[in-house]
Amino acid sequence: MKVRSVEITGKIGKHKWSYIVGDREHSIAPVSADQQTTINRSSLRRSSVNYLVFTACASIYLLPFMRLLLAGTDEGTLVEGAVRVLHGQVFARDFFEVMGPGTFYWLAAFLKLFGATFFAERVCLFVTSLGTFLLMYYLSRRVCRRYQISPPIFLAGVYFSNIWPMVNHHVDSNFFALLSIACIVLWKDTRKNLLLLAAGAGAGITTCILQPKGILLLLAFFLWLWIQRRRQASQSLLWLVAAGYFGLVGLMLLYFWSRGALRDLLYINLVWPYQNYGAVNAIPYARGLLQYWTHWAAPIHGVRWLIPLAVVLFAPFLLIAVLPALVLLLAIPHGKHNLRPEILLYWLCGWALWLSEVHRRDISHLISGSPLLIILCIHFLAEYRGKIADLSLQLLSVCAVALATVNLFLVLSAHPFQTRVGTVVVFKPDPVLTFLDTHVPAGTEIFTYPYCPVYYFFSATTNPTRYSLLMYNYNTASQFHDAIRTLDQRKVRYVVWDTKFEAEAAHLFTAVSFQPAGGFIMEPYLASHYRVVRDLGGMQILERKPDGSAAQH
Repeated sequence: MKVRSVEITGKIGKHKWSYIVGDREHSIAPVSADQQTTINRSSLRRSSVNYLVFTACASIYLLPFMRLLLAGTDEGTLVEGAVRVLHGQVFARDFFEVMGPGTFYWLAAFLKLFGATFFAERVCLFVTSLGTFLLMYYLSRRVCRRYQISPPIFLAGVYFSNIWPMVNHHVDSNFFALLSIACIVLWKDTRKNLLLLAAGAGAGITTCILQPKGILLLLAFFLWLWIQRRRQASQSLLWLVAAGYFGLVGLMLLYFWSRGALRDLLYINLVWPYQNYGAVNAIPYARGLLQYWTHWAAPIHGVRWLIPLAVVLFAPFLLIAVLPALVLLLAIPHGKHNLRPEILLYWLCGWALWLSEVHRRDISHLISGSPLLIILCIHFLAEYRGKIADLSLQLLSVCAVALATVNLFLVLSAHPFQTRVGTVVVFKPDPVLTFLDTHVPAGTEIFTYPYCPVYYFFSATTNPTRYSLLMYNYNTASQFHDAIRTLDQRKVRYVVWDTKFEAEAAHLFTAVSFQPAGGFIMEPYLASHYRVVRDLGGMQILERKPDGSAAQH
């Protein structure tokens, strides 16, 4: 009878011993402490090589994406706000945005180091992107026996388009959240309490970027440590995490208090979303999922020959939609195995990330909340020994690699486009940027309405108002009037008006009415004070009338 080799280890006094039971002869081979040290060093070298190879390959893959500029995203809001911070403005006091202040100040640090250029912005994006995928690989290796590289590849595939590659508060918050979780995992091995302080501080930074994610992550840490305390862990460990978290958040609040902006910060990040954000989030579950299928399965010359490829590329997004239920289903047979410290940590933190994103249940937010659930899904599949599980893992890996590869080829097909802050690549030239570069000097004040703030940064112009977005039944009437007063006082010459925004936004915000109960506010003002000088496919360039300042709104 063939017996698998088994290693038995122990310790007598200061001396370690190890015996290996062989496959055939049941032989016992003693392993000395020096031999064990050699084995550990060899294992560490192999692990280091694996991480270096992964880092090199991931960097090569990521670099083409760093050049891409995608239109119609939140990147414009975040980079415009970061430029404001760079120039001395204070979030909430001097400009209004509903997301937390973290990404604005994180990106502003890179702009300070490298200048207000596209290169500086993409250095920031590269750091968070590479860091996220490295952390996914590290956390995957801790629990997955096989297919350890599949989770980061899977995440890279589904990240593309709606939330990446662009500076984004969801991507940044995931980076710091995963970094905090990695600190907890490393602490479990080393018992270095500084790692718990770092984990708490990382959760604090996550809170500054996306408040629900950081708060739920902190609660997950507390619950996990409390359970470990019942297993002989010290109660002081909870206080170390709390010290790191509240120390970081306290410093942030102290900064805004010192700038006279604490009340504005609390209003923007707590009061205003509670009063105005509900209708924006009232959408069906996994909204936008079918758009991927429609895009890839569209007929070419009347022939649907891409259907098989569309099935492969669509599968990862479909998995994201069913991932929470699937992970629960796969975990049932494992029973007490789910209570292993690391698996329990992944459970608690995985659901914390997912719950923090489902305030808006479209496919992009579901993707943002899924990193740890992806790892758990692959872990549980790898634990099964049946052919169905092996086949599922193989198909999942093939679909993830195919999606990531197609995304790369799409990016490589983009064309260079020159802007004032550097050369980008785009799928099609932007005539509005071309007009602004030709007719509007750098540093000029312009206003974009209702929402296209990307033009401020890439045309090196500035926004004189406090708002990058003005949308009826989302922004208040007083905010519209505040923007109009600024346009009147500053005599802003050019306005970029996206006349297609209402029709496009109606598909994204299904519960929001774009017909204001009190009547339109901005449109009559623009009609009376500005004239259309160029219509670029629904993007109208308005110029202030010579006598516009005399007209009263």
